[in-house]
Amino acid sequence: MKKLVVVNGHPDPRPNRFCAALCDAYQKGAAAAGWQVSRLDIGRLPLSCLEALRQGQCDDAAADAMLADIESAQRLAVVYPLWFDQPPEGVRSIFSYLDQVQWSPAGRKAHVIVTMDMPAFAYRTQLRPGAAQKPLMLDLPGLIPEEPVLIGCVSSIQPEQRQQWLAAMQEFGERTNLGAAVTPTRIGAFAAAIDRTVSQWWAGL
Repeated sequence: MKKLVVVNGHPDPRPNRFCAALCDAYQKGAAAAGWQVSRLDIGRLPLSCLEALRQGQCDDAAADAMLADIESAQRLAVVYPLWFDQPPEGVRSIFSYLDQVQWSPAGRKAHVIVTMDMPAFAYRTQLRPGAAQKPLMLDLPGLIPEEPVLIGCVSSIQPEQRQQWLAAMQEFGERTNLGAAVTPTRIGAFAAAIDRTVSQWWAGL
């Protein structure tokens, strides 16, 4: 059985966080598709451990287990909030350590989902094909993002929109056997509709 690891990169691992709910939905879909799925919450590691990893050191049993789980996965799904236009420090510390110490130079492919308080349309242009370099918001050492998903205005979207995103995450998980780059057909239209609505509201402020 192939193994998929869902990484919750939010510094706060509490289940009421939207990132945690997105991870739950992705897990559910992947498990239904026949994957062996495990979940890693980076926010459960002590800050001292994350700092040690950032410096290229690891002497923590919990961190060792987390790193080994990520290393053994055939596929990765990484969910995190956008902080100051980039991934949280803890996420970067984990993948920086893996990139320096354990992974091959080729890197690892991952399905990346980014949440943000800003409207997603403000960042979506950075994902256009042919960009000279990886956008800062996707700059995780050793990871090659596949079909990144941007979810904007997470603090203000309506409950029904949250449910739509959760349904989309489950569908992404269900399609994992086809490859993370296979995007549910309704996601593009759904994201575009939200972008249009939010951009009109944003322009009126």
